[in-house]
Amino acid sequence: MSNPRSRFHETVVSITNKDEIILSADKFPFRTTLSLSPLVAYWEKKVNTDPSCNIARVQELAGLLRKTPALLQPVEDISLIEQHISTVDILMEEIFPSALWENDLRATVVPFHFESFYATPRLEELKLLGGNYSEKLDIDNKTLLFRQTLTAYTIILDKFYNANFEVDKPFIFTIKDKFTQLERHYKLTIDLKFMDVKLKGELKPLKPQEINYLINRYNNLDLWMQKLPPENFEFSGFAIYDFTDVTMEQTISSLRYDLLEQNTVTSEESYQGLQQKLRVLFGLPGIKFGMASCPAMQEFDTSYARKIWNGLVLTQECDLRLSDLRGSIYEPVIKHGHTIIVEDLKLFTSPTLVEQLLLDKGVRNLIIAPLQYEGQIIGLLEVASPIPGELNALSIIRLKDVLPLFALALHRGLEELRSSIQNIVKEKYTAIHPVVEWRFTQAAINFLEKMERNATAEIEPIVFRDIYPLYGVSDVRNSAIERNKAIQGDLLDQLVLAKEVILAAKDNLPLPILDELIFKIDKFSQNIVSELGPDDEAQVLELLRLEVEPLFNHFLQLNPNTENAIRKYKNAITNPYHVVYNKRRAYEESLFLINETISSFLDREEEKAQQIFPHYFEKYKTDGLEYNIYIGSSLLNSGNFESIYLKNMRLWQLMLTCEIARRIQNLRATLKLPLEIAQLILVHSDPISIRFRLDEKKFDVDGGSNIRYEIIKKRLDKATVRDSEERLTQPGKIAIVYTQQKEATEYMRYIEFLQSEGYVEQDVEFLDVDEMQGVQGLRAIRVSVSFKEQLRHDIDAGDELLSIAQSASLN
Repeated sequence: MSNPRSRFHETVVSITNKDEIILSADKFPFRTTLSLSPLVAYWEKKVNTDPSCNIARVQELAGLLRKTPALLQPVEDISLIEQHISTVDILMEEIFPSALWENDLRATVVPFHFESFYATPRLEELKLLGGNYSEKLDIDNKTLLFRQTLTAYTIILDKFYNANFEVDKPFIFTIKDKFTQLERHYKLTIDLKFMDVKLKGELKPLKPQEINYLINRYNNLDLWMQKLPPENFEFSGFAIYDFTDVTMEQTISSLRYDLLEQNTVTSEESYQGLQQKLRVLFGLPGIKFGMASCPAMQEFDTSYARKIWNGLVLTQECDLRLSDLRGSIYEPVIKHGHTIIVEDLKLFTSPTLVEQLLLDKGVRNLIIAPLQYEGQIIGLLEVASPIPGELNALSIIRLKDVLPLFALALHRGLEELRSSIQNIVKEKYTAIHPVVEWRFTQAAINFLEKMERNATAEIEPIVFRDIYPLYGVSDVRNSAIERNKAIQGDLLDQLVLAKEVILAAKDNLPLPILDELIFKIDKFSQNIVSELGPDDEAQVLELLRLEVEPLFNHFLQLNPNTENAIRKYKNAITNPYHVVYNKRRAYEESLFLINETISSFLDREEEKAQQIFPHYFEKYKTDGLEYNIYIGSSLLNSGNFESIYLKNMRLWQLMLTCEIARRIQNLRATLKLPLEIAQLILVHSDPISIRFRLDEKKFDVDGGSNIRYEIIKKRLDKATVRDSEERLTQPGKIAIVYTQQKEATEYMRYIEFLQSEGYVEQDVEFLDVDEMQGVQGLRAIRVSVSFKEQLRHDIDAGDELLSIAQSASLN
């Protein structure tokens, strides 16, 4: 038959336990026979081909075989080997070198069986083969039978069809060490050079396509047995089994698999499994394993930080604080990433609290290693022994192989924890300002812990007490009036265009109804000029769309002279709204540019302010922009706060307001509609409390005594100077509203500084604010912003508002 080998690449199939096996046979389907003939043939060939061969030794062997011809025949009874063991010893010299006899793990077996008929003493001592061998394998009996049968077919394909097809999955045997009772793993390598497969009967021809079909369905051995019936083949000779200790490799591989599983670093059961594998890795049955995350220093003493603490002393239930670790053996690991080896903890003359706790747990010998992920220390791993010196510097070599695996698992565990916390934060609170995120995270952690104990748990309230508010607004002056003017202008323009169309149509179409339409248009125009009513816009558009625009096609048919007027009308309403929108567009674009200028400048300067002292900041875009700032110790995880930072923030706010006024003044020259802004600052010296409202997903003042502050904020946009109709806020000026004289004194100090810097003019107004609903006793300082082109400090050239304010507040 033709040689099909050129049609096949070498095919290697990796078998996994998840492959679907199709094999109906319940035992190995091929006949196998033990025979030493291949070994005898090997010796005969060696005499003829190997010049270094000991011919006298081979002649001695030949003489022995003549006396025992049964060894040249198929061996049905293995006891025959024992009867002629001296002859078999000589035959096996090439396979079992005498120098390696005592230590090698090697045996010869009947093809595709696991009972040896000749083995080294070390292998027999371990009892890897024979008896309950299947219990020592890492696969079940069905998979074992499948792999043996598939391997037999690969040999048949190779010999009779020149198709090279291999199975690369090795057999791993696991037994317990008789001294330590720890698992040891051995990989089996099978040498088949002394085994042969014989054809019984006629060989069934297979085309290359048929062979490929079988190979692609390697898991369906029932199909193979139909194409190549097992009774047509017989395997004879013997196989050489070589075992290699792969305990280290298998344990590391198993650890890698375990550590990739979810909840590995949070489950007690998983921890016990990891500890047992580390005992196997080190070959020490008495060692203990611990692992703990290393949180940020400011979070160290929180329950959130200890969520992944399964250490020897660093546990979720422990009472240790960050201060307890100072001076202990843990400090250099956490702070500097050093690996620590303690030969005997009992030799410490002055043990710290942590070290005494370790001794109380029976720990004498200890290794503590940092777990690092992307250059950051995220945790530590402990391996401890009750026997001094059992763990040493050589142990670290083995530990280094697995440290990255534990670091990866810990990182994933921390990410899963953060993810679950963030999900709660997003569900309950939506977007959170970074300054207070720690408090929401803490609440989410507490909620998770409550959920573990009680499925109906409720999330705790978020309240920040004794904080100082700062409020400011930059409002577009008369924005509603300007918006109405824009609507009036557009409606009048559209009515004029409509009237021109009707006048053009009247030249050839003298209908009284057209005069009536012109009357309606004129009447609407007069009404709009005097005052824009709430329904005027809707009524005008209804007139134009229902009574005027539907006539355009008819006008064009009767009077072509109307084409120019109709085209002008249609061009004017070519926009998504289908109305004249020129003046409104000018208003909206101008308003947008003002808002964006204020917002972007405020964001830029506020980001710098956060670096000086963290604070809560929120802004709202309206017809202009308003913002709230909260500053105080309760907002911070550290709790550190001094009054100097409040003064600095107030001065910074006042300077910021001046800069906003200057920027909008410069912007007006480029606006299509030169809108103006008026600005106001509300001073409130007494600390307040704010609470996060879960229903509205935002902060609001908390407590009846703080409500007045919120009422004042809402009323101020309509505030007027007492005994006049003058609005408190005026373009080009800043109104500073206060209630207590000490606030006026403080702000006058800031105003004098800003006068010296050129930010404000010398004139200062002291005003009483007219009473408003629910608000009495307000006073105000009003200053004019200087619009000089050049100031002493140019923040766009690199001078920082915060640096200027900080320098002033310290003086």
